Amino acid sequence: MAAQVLRKGQAIVWLPPRAIGERAFATEPVLLAMLPVAVSDKVGGGANLGGQPVTVFGSASTARYVRVSLDALPVLKSATLIFDARDVNLLHVTVPSLSGARLQQALPNAVEDLLLQDAQACAFALGPRLGGEGQRLVAAIDRAWLEFVIGAFERRGIVVQAAWPAQLALPVGADRTALACLNDGLVLRTGLFDGIGWGASTQANARAEAIVMLMANAGTPSAPFAEPAPDAAPPVTIPDPGAVAGLAARELPAEPPRLRRRLAVFVEDAGWQTPVLKAASRAGFEADIRALPFPVAAPLDLLAARPGTAAGRWFADIDWGAWRMPAAFAAAAAVVALLGLNLHWGTLVRERDMLAQQIEQRYRQTFPASQVVVDPLLQMQRQVAGLRTRAGQAGPDDFVPLLARFSQVLGGQAADSMASVEYRDARLRVRFQPGFYEARSVRDILVRNGQQQGLSVKFDSEREPTATVALLR
Repeated sequence: MAAQVLRKGQAIVWLPPRAIGERAFATEPVLLAMLPVAVSDKVGGGANLGGQPVTVFGSASTARYVRVSLDALPVLKSATLIFDARDVNLLHVTVPSLSGARLQQALPNAVEDLLLQDAQACAFALGPRLGGEGQRLVAAIDRAWLEFVIGAFERRGIVVQAAWPAQLALPVGADRTALACLNDGLVLRTGLFDGIGWGASTQANARAEAIVMLMANAGTPSAPFAEPAPDAAPPVTIPDPGAVAGLAARELPAEPPRLRRRLAVFVEDAGWQTPVLKAASRAGFEADIRALPFPVAAPLDLLAARPGTAAGRWFADIDWGAWRMPAAFAAAAAVVALLGLNLHWGTLVRERDMLAQQIEQRYRQTFPASQVVVDPLLQMQRQVAGLRTRAGQAGPDDFVPLLARFSQVLGGQAADSMASVEYRDARLRVRFQPGFYEARSVRDILVRNGQQQGLSVKFDSEREPTATVALLR
C-alpha cells in the first residue's frame, strides 16, 4: 500500500469515532472505505442494509472512497484500519529502560497522569524514539474498542494488516501539518509525531466554528500559520500640523504585514468546502482544499498494542464467571456418565464370566476325560471334528465339502478357471487360470456369491490371481 496501489481484495477503512461506531458499526454507512476502482463501482451502484444509497467520494490512483456499512463491504482478504483521531491519544512519554513485555506492563504507570481514562483499560502502542533521553511516542486507545473493531473484521474473514491513528496517516509537506475533515469530525496533524482530533457537526456554521476552535486549541494558526514578513516596514512618521497646538510630532509604529500560510485541508466531500473557507478567513490562513488522500503509513501500529496471540486473546475475552454453572453441570454429567459406564462394564464382566463357566461346564460334561481345559470352545470344536472323522463323516470345513461349496459358487467355470487348489487349516488357497477373475467387478461378484453360500473369498492383491476361501464364522 506504500505504493498507493490497492489490489483486489484489499481495502483501507477510515473508522467512525467510538460514540458512533458502537451503535451503528455493522448496519449503517459509517465506514469510509477505500476500494479498488472496479470494486468501488460495483459497491457504489448498490445500497446498504439501511436502504440509503452508497455514495462515492474522491479518488486516489487506482482506488476510490466509498461510504458503506460493515455488512455491505465486498468480499475482502485484508484491510488497513485507520482509527478516528478522537479515539487515539498521542503521548510523548519518558519510558523506563525496559524491553518487551516488561515495558508494556510498565506503560500504564508511566502514562496514567496524562490520561483521563483508567490506564488499565487502555491499550498502548509504542512508536519511535523522540529527541529526549528515553522519550518515546506512545499511542493510547481504549482496549475494548480496539478489540471490538478488529474482531468484527476478523470474524468476517478479513485479515487486519495494520491499524493506524488518523493523525499520523495524513500526508504532510515541508511544514509537517495537515487538516482532514471527515466523519463529522476533524483531524489535525501538527508534526511528524503529533496530532489531535476534534468533533464537528453537520451544519456549515458549526463546522466552521469547530475548525476555528481546533486551531486555537492546537496553538495554530496564530503561531505557525501567521508569521511576520521577513522585512518589516519602518515606522510611519505623522507630522504635526500648525493648527494642532501643543502637540509635537510623534511616530507610530506601523503594524507589519503578515504572511498567510497555506494549510493542506483534505475533505471527504464538497459539503466541507464552505465551512473550511469561512474558518480560514476567521483564523487567518489560506486553505488548500483537496480530496481525501491516500493515507501514508503511520510511524506506529496499534496492532502492537494487542498482547499475546490470537488464541490467548480469545481466551482472555471469555467471561469465565458466566460459564461457571454450565461447567458445573457438564462436570456432574460427566461424573454420572463415567459412573454409569463403570456399572455397565461391571455387569458385562459378570455376564462374561458366567458364560465362560457355563461353556466350560458343558464341555466337561460332554468330554469328562479331558484333564486340562484352556479354551473350552476350541477344544470342543476339535473334539467334535475328531468324533466326526472317526465316524467317517466329513465336516463343513473339510477339503471335499469346502471345495464342493466353492465349486457351486464358481458355477460352470469351476473346472476351467482353477489352476491349483491347496488345503490347509480348514482353508482353500485357490490359484486361477490367466484370464479368469482379473477384473475388479468380476472379483466383487465372486465375493458376493461366496457370501451367499456362507464362504469368505479374499484375493491376495489386485494383480495376484490367488484367493483364500474359508467358511464364514
